[in-house]
Amino acid sequence: MTLPSLSSRPRLALGTLPRPVIGHTALNLMVAAYVLVVLNTGFWQRVAEVFPASPVQPVLFGAAIYGLTLLLLELLGPWRLQRPVAAGLILISASAHYFEQNFGVLIDREMVRNVMETTVTESQHLVTLSAVFWIGLTGVLPAALVFWPRVRRFGPWHHLWRWPLGVALTFGLLVGGLFSDFKAFSAALRERHDLMAAYQPGGTLHAVVRYGREQWKSADPVAQPLGRDAKAGPFLAAAEKPVLLVVFAGETARAQNWGLNGYQRDTTPGLAAREVINFPDVTACGTSTAVSLPCMFSRLSAADYSRAGFLGEENLLDVLGHAGFQVEWHDNNTGDQRIATRTGWTQVEATLVLHMIGSHGPAYHLRYPPERAPFQPECQTAVFADCTPAQIVNSYDNTILETDHVLSQAIDLLATSDRVLPGLIFLSDHGESLGEDGLYLHAAPKFMAPDVQTKVPMVMWLAPSFAGSLGLETSCLRTAAKSAISHDNLFHTVLGLLDIETGARDSALDLATPCRMGRMG
Repeated sequence: MTLPSLSSRPRLALGTLPRPVIGHTALNLMVAAYVLVVLNTGFWQRVAEVFPASPVQPVLFGAAIYGLTLLLLELLGPWRLQRPVAAGLILISASAHYFEQNFGVLIDREMVRNVMETTVTESQHLVTLSAVFWIGLTGVLPAALVFWPRVRRFGPWHHLWRWPLGVALTFGLLVGGLFSDFKAFSAALRERHDLMAAYQPGGTLHAVVRYGREQWKSADPVAQPLGRDAKAGPFLAAAEKPVLLVVFAGETARAQNWGLNGYQRDTTPGLAAREVINFPDVTACGTSTAVSLPCMFSRLSAADYSRAGFLGEENLLDVLGHAGFQVEWHDNNTGDQRIATRTGWTQVEATLVLHMIGSHGPAYHLRYPPERAPFQPECQTAVFADCTPAQIVNSYDNTILETDHVLSQAIDLLATSDRVLPGLIFLSDHGESLGEDGLYLHAAPKFMAPDVQTKVPMVMWLAPSFAGSLGLETSCLRTAAKSAISHDNLFHTVLGLLDIETGARDSALDLATPCRMGRMG
């Protein structure tokens, strides 16, 4: 008896499974249906909110968006580009869908900037097993399946007319759907900017295009001079010791959990014991570090701020340098965001900026040592779904307590120095959502950002020698601190505190100069 050779034995392998043969249009129809049904649940929830009374309007609007999805597939994926483009759009949609569903995050231009400019240390806390599993299941696997069927292809000459025809037909489906009830749909699109921001992959692609366009415009900026007339005022000029102002650019501290602001927990006992000047009503320029940090140190107001505008003009650190200060930037977060590009003077006086990692999530438990974590039980993972709301808040409050500890230690160190006239400012860049209204973390688009992401803490500590030498009345500053202020005030108030005279300082935004004894206008 002779056994059959191995090559002749029946085998079942994935590569020998029969592959279905489908047309170009059929593949696009299936991909568009999958993306809309499975990877756009946040979008459909918003559609239901916008059109609650009519069962017909969501269907018609959905038909228009289905046409838009097909248009993207046709426009970006002609001929043999079809499957790579379809797979890429599935991956983009799946990733955006995961973070929208788990953190309430919508992808806009600044979120794209955060992704592009973040550090490995920061981003690795978002790459959890849960993220890998769900993006793999809903994104990687379907994207791979796009390459399984055989697609009937015609020659390149055929696609010279087939591609524009496909684009025209899908565009017609989009327009037809919109014009079926244009008045209602146009009003919804004007009033609910989050509607299309939640649509995938369109929302993310739009954000990437906006980011790329802004990067192109500001690729090689030339910063215009600012404050070249800066000089020491009479008090600074007469100071007998070097002046040292330490500015802590805080990360992700929100005003609502700041003990000095009346929070139910005492998360700032150290600062309270050191009688700092607390500012309870401060509004951030943005909801992400990439926006707020440059805006804080820019002369531009929040209303006028743009990335190009910031890069096109010198900032606070430059003006301090023009006045003769040595400026140092120290960082344990995401970098200086191009704020300290031009600084590095070596003068007697020194101004120090510290950019903290502070309360950055989602891995709050890594922001403080276990021995300084009184609020228990805590969330010891970056996957919020594995923690209760109380555990998340406990961990976040422990980060605020750690910030209080760091600031208190810094104040004590400065207070014991007899070589300088020391002062300190702490100001957070933005706040944080801890589950309110289904939102977590930060970087929500400004038009929909809740107060917990835009209201931030700020404190000021001035040694008696600093206040006395620079002619500042601390009682007056305490009164000024009760007013509503914003990031707009930092640039001008730092110059005022240090008694720097320059045309770049706006007296209306300077909280310090009006509190100077015998001020000269």
